[in-house]
Amino acid sequence: MQIEHNKVIWQNLANPGYQDLTFIEKELGVSPLVLKDLLAFNKRPKIEEYDNYLLLVIHFPVFNEETRQTAPAELDFIVTRDRVISVYQNPNPALEELLKEIQGDPSRHPDFFKSSGWLLFCILDQMIDSCLPMLDHIHEKIEHIEEQVFEGKEKEMLKEIAIVKRDITDFRRTIKPQRSVLELLGRKNARFFQEDLDIISQEIIGSEIRVWNTLENHKEMIESIESTNSGLLSFQINQVMHTLTFFSILLFSLTFIASFFSMRALEGTGGFDIWKIIGIMLITVALIVIIFKKKKWL
Repeated sequence: MQIEHNKVIWQNLANPGYQDLTFIEKELGVSPLVLKDLLAFNKRPKIEEYDNYLLLVIHFPVFNEETRQTAPAELDFIVTRDRVISVYQNPNPALEELLKEIQGDPSRHPDFFKSSGWLLFCILDQMIDSCLPMLDHIHEKIEHIEEQVFEGKEKEMLKEIAIVKRDITDFRRTIKPQRSVLELLGRKNARFFQEDLDIISQEIIGSEIRVWNTLENHKEMIESIESTNSGLLSFQINQVMHTLTFFSILLFSLTFIASFFSMRALEGTGGFDIWKIIGIMLITVALIVIIFKKKKWL
């Protein structure tokens, strides 16, 4: 897919093969090593400046609804003085949606295609902003978990809490390395693009910081809810243990009384009938209950 305006071109290559990238080598003189980077998965974001183009490798989080997991999706850019080439191997819904919006609405072209540098920063800004709805979705899940915890569904929420914590961890792992690359890109823009892009560069870094701070808030919230949930579960377990202890002492006492009078009957010294024994047992039960109540164990 290609969009052109104001002598600035945006070419998008989704899941390309090596043959699809040969024109980059021929037209722009891109190194074969760079082409391999475009085809492979790079674990870390990076930025490399060459004589006539800039290579930018960056990752954005993509949520998989089937597995309920967030995974990093690599997005690569080859940027020249008049062209931005975006390359990705795995689906990137946010970028694809942006492409459709710009292609379907020519009135937005002047806002994006002022220059190749401006276009690159606009794309990055939109991609970072696309993280916010995902963060809102995480926030909704946290609120739902909190409601369920205080409605007495502590056990059911254990797995949900673990899923949300994994989601936040994966999100943080993807977002955190971006800031240093974006800051480095901001320092390179004046030299490479030969224009002042400081305002939009700072806006992108600000958006990155806003996303990171939101992630930190979500992390603190889910950890606090997890702590509360664990406390409620521990309280329930303690209540069960108190109840079991009470019945254990009760049954032991009754068993001891029954055994004692059984032995006296066998020895022929028993002078108690069944009703007296039952009375002694009831008195023993009453005493145990009174003691537990006084100690506030029940």
